[in-house]
Amino acid sequence: MLLLPAGTRLIWQKCDELYFVYQPSSTETHVFNETSATIIACLKTEPLSMVSLRERTETALGLSIGELETEEFTFAVVRLEELGLIDFDDEPIVAR
Repeated sequence: MLLLPAGTRLIWQKCDELYFVYQPSSTETHVFNETSATIIACLKTEPLSMVSLRERTETALGLSIGELETEEFTFAVVRLEELGLIDFDDEPIVAR
């Protein structure tokens, strides 16, 4: 998984538990939860495998490894990919 250029140019505004994120490349504003925002933050330093990304996201959220719901993680990753912010690099999403 890697962060695409569009994902590095986002404009963020946090409001309570949500993030309002303006994406200049699409001129759209999105609303992200903590999980989605953390996934993007985790990919800012380096590309990660799906397993490593999930584990790093869990750690950043203060969760134990395996504690993040599979559905929540998968939904966030798929949505971020649909928005053109991250790329799976042909890596399948596998539930654990």
